[in-house]
Amino acid sequence: MDWSKAKNILIIAFILTNIFLFYHVGKGLLVGGELDLVSNEYILNVERHLNEKGIYVSGEIPREIISLPKVRVKYKIYDHEETAELFLGKDYYKVSEGTYGSQHQQLIIEGNKKIRYYNASRTKVMDKISEVKAQEISNEFLKEKGFLTEDVHLKQIFYQSGPELEQDSMTYKLVYHQVFKKRFLGESYINVYVNHDGVVGFESMLLEIEGNDSQQKNLLIHATEALLKKMNEIINDNQDKIVIRNIEVGYYINPYDLTDWQSIESGDAVPAWKITLENGKVYYVEALEN
Repeated sequence: MDWSKAKNILIIAFILTNIFLFYHVGKGLLVGGELDLVSNEYILNVERHLNEKGIYVSGEIPREIISLPKVRVKYKIYDHEETAELFLGKDYYKVSEGTYGSQHQQLIIEGNKKIRYYNASRTKVMDKISEVKAQEISNEFLKEKGFLTEDVHLKQIFYQSGPELEQDSMTYKLVYHQVFKKRFLGESYINVYVNHDGVVGFESMLLEIEGNDSQQKNLLIHATEALLKKMNEIINDNQDKIVIRNIEVGYYINPYDLTDWQSIESGDAVPAWKITLENGKVYYVEALEN
């Protein structure tokens, strides 16, 4: 037997088999054109699989396969004294390093970048407060403090128990996110807590853009792959009915992945998928192709 010839035949057969498999798997996945799109059939198959696992999608799953660059960011740093005066007024006092007080108010600054403010005074703006009024009060507060900038957008409003100094009162939680080129910029956020007493709490950690190389774009995994990657974690993390309200692609840097997050000043925000559930929980999946 001519083993050399037989070997060549096996190699050719292997190549042809792979081409055949790629064609039949891939034809159900991609739709041709100037922009790569995942087929509706494939997305429906993924949704059916998620449904079998107890996960339901109320919004649309994006079809596009896109490329994005990394973005260089730095954390917004706050001067303690200036920030204390901004939130508490001139009569503030220092409780301990990074913690300040004034009558019924408290301000905590962690790592010079994370702010937490609590107001336990009982001013009672009105007996009942609507969602629209809560948003109006929140926006006015952010404007007054200089936090309602063009890159800060309101994303969600929840009705829940308030922050630490206001646990007994039902409170609106207004969640704001930063955006860069119309895409979310995480992990940056502003949370404002509003009830009939006005603003009773505020939390924030914000980013500033240092630059990005728009020529160095990275091919991203599709939204369906992100959902399947995070599926088990979402199931294990939620006991009640799981409904995905939104899935979108943007940029993400997580300071808590680092050993000493308080000392970090800058880093790369990588493209990531953000999965938001109806209950408010958020999950991030790095979107870079391996």
